[in-house]
Formats: sequence, structure tokens, C-alpha cells
Amino acid sequence: MEPSEFTKKTKLVYDQIFDGFDDIDPDIAEAEDSADNVRITFANGTVFVINRQRPTSQIWLATKRSGYHFNYTQENNTWVCDKSGAELFELLGKEISEQIKQPFSF
Repeated sequence: MEPSEFTKKTKLVYDQIFDGFDDIDPDIAEAEDSADNVRITFANGTVFVINRQRPTSQIWLATKRSGYHFNYTQENNTWVCDKSGAELFELLGKEISEQIKQPFSF
């Protein structure tokens, strides 16, 4: 993937993550831009980090439980985990739900 296309596609992901937190009380969880990363900080002190990996054209997600690498799939216009096949927003929504103890989806 061309670098400019990768940046464009990952910006859409970041925007969707930020939009997902519009209705969440920042005392429960907050998403913020941090040096080209997205940091999600939870009330219990746990932090998730989502970042762009330009050399591999991947999005990486670090959660309390594990680290994940996502590749873009053109046919579905989604980001898919290279090990489990899970879609980025489904997996991230599940991980966030566990942290905030309420349903969360994008």
C-alpha cells in the first residue's frame, strides 16, 4: 500500500475510534491523540495504544491482555488481525466493553 493511502486509511480508523467515545463519560474512558497514536485511558488506569506501523502497513493494538497486528483487506475494506482473523473494531469493542463493564461498539 502506498504511504499516502495508508495514512488516509488509518486516519479514518482513528476518527472512528474517537467518534466511538463521543457518548462515553471521560471519567470512565477517554481516547486521545498522542504522537500519531491513539491512547485509550480507562478509570482503572489501564491504557490501550493503537498505532500505525508504516513499514509494514499495519495497525497495532496493545491492550492489557495482548498485542495485535492488523492488515488492511481491500475486498472487505476492513482491518483484520494477522493471527486470529478478528476484525479491528469488533476486537477493540470487546476489549473496551470488558474494561468499562458495559456494552461498547463502534
